[in-house]
Amino acid sequence: MDTALSNGDFLVNSQGRPISISGVQEILQRVLITLSVRKGSFIYDVNLGSDLHKLKYTNANLQYKAFLIVKEALSNIPEVKVENVKIDLYNDNENMDLTVFLSVNNQLEEVAIKI
Repeated sequence: MDTALSNGDFLVNSQGRPISISGVQEILQRVLITLSVRKGSFIYDVNLGSDLHKLKYTNANLQYKAFLIVKEALSNIPEVKVENVKIDLYNDNENMDLTVFLSVNNQLEEVAIKI
């Protein structure tokens, strides 16, 4: 069980108490945290995170490289299997939206992050 997060803060109910999550929701939250954090930047666990920030639209095989980075970053979450990755470029290719398609305990899910 974990506490639900949104935009870097705890989600709270109408009484102001943190909302708990578990199961698939908790796993998806771990996925988002792992993909959003720059690998090596969290002092208490330097292995936490991903290298997605290194992706540039000029990279050859951009989607495949993103897939490999995501797969490597999530390899320590045994309930997750990365199925596919989709990249949408915007702002003259300066920014990317990344959609990750996952199998979580054999249930298809997707998460989206901005790079």
